[in-house]
Amino acid sequence: MNRLILIGNGFDLAHKIKTSYKDFILDYLRNAFKYANNYNKYTDQLLSVMRSGYYKNWLNNGNDDVDKWDLNNFYAYIEQESGMSVYVGGTPTNTYRGRIQEREYTLEIKSNLISKLLSSCKEYNWVDIENEYYKILCELSSENKEKEILELNNGFQFLQSLLYAYLIKIEEEYLSNKYNVSKSSLIPQLLEPIEHNAAPKSAVSYKISANNSTPKTITTNKEPKKPKPNSILFLNFNYTSTIESYVKEIQKTVPNTDVIYIHGKLNDKDNPMIFGYGDEEETNFEVLEKYDECLKYVKTYWYLRTPNYETFLKFIDSDEFEVYIMGHSCGMSDKTMLSSIFNNPNCKKIKALTYDKSFGSKDLTIDTTDYIEKTYQIGRLFKNKADLRKKLIPFETKDLLKIDSNNLELENMLEKL
Repeated sequence: MNRLILIGNGFDLAHKIKTSYKDFILDYLRNAFKYANNYNKYTDQLLSVMRSGYYKNWLNNGNDDVDKWDLNNFYAYIEQESGMSVYVGGTPTNTYRGRIQEREYTLEIKSNLISKLLSSCKEYNWVDIENEYYKILCELSSENKEKEILELNNGFQFLQSLLYAYLIKIEEEYLSNKYNVSKSSLIPQLLEPIEHNAAPKSAVSYKISANNSTPKTITTNKEPKKPKPNSILFLNFNYTSTIESYVKEIQKTVPNTDVIYIHGKLNDKDNPMIFGYGDEEETNFEVLEKYDECLKYVKTYWYLRTPNYETFLKFIDSDEFEVYIMGHSCGMSDKTMLSSIFNNPNCKKIKALTYDKSFGSKDLTIDTTDYIEKTYQIGRLFKNKADLRKKLIPFETKDLLKIDSNNLELENMLEKL
């Protein structure tokens, strides 16, 4: 039996790498406001930021202050129709506009997509962004608004280019530190033997008598050795290469271990970034197929640009396998691919490695983890709910995702001494 390990954005976040949408958008806004502070105005396809002509005389060190802003400074005063205006320090514009105009930045929102994302950023993750794009796209297509569809895609492409540049920057920061993962508790967790009731059974031995009578089974009191996976495939939905050091360590025990960057890999022109929507079974999808422009960021057509998807299919069709879910939300934007995994007859068991939502402040129980929420998402992907009950491994506290990022950082610090 093989093991397929799905890796999502939660894996990078557990390593304290700032790959969340909130981190990305905060960095984007800070850069836009700093540019406006230095050059009076910042503008791109999504938004414009203008600085009052008196602002620089009032505060020469504005860049440092903007660097300290958090999301509340930017989002507290969003005006859905007319854009958003922000004072230094987050002072409401409608209260102080006449009195201290020289302290004002003005933010103009140009894109319907970025407006929705900015106004509800605290609730969004990667799946939600792609889903929001898809909903707007379906709405525009149903109303035959071809011009608006083109504008939406141009903005989405620009957003993707900003994301790509941001991820390269933070990956370089992470890779500048060399972490020793050999002592990480995650390694034995990913190498644990196959213990569930679908595990391969040991071969039965028979004793054949000389007179060719019925063979008798040889029984033994020895506990059969629990098998390890024959092959391990990491299906990486992230663009970053955080998993690489773990793959190299696991290959020492299971040589037939590999990783596929199914959504592309940073700094790899042969494996471009895939950012879009992947639920072709959704009822509104037919609305999109009347316009080629609507299919531009559907993941299926991007998968055809590399052999990655075909390689992944060969793996799940080659032998029985179990699935480990590590930091992936199992959301609808990857529904088609995840459904092909969970509903495959070779898929025998699914284990969700959970995270502790209380961060150690409470005793670990099913309610302090994300296990229940994840089962809802996984359940939506099953065509037969009976298979869900048969395949999904029940909650156990030992299945907590264990990164030990603090210990890895400590080892890195000691190496520098």
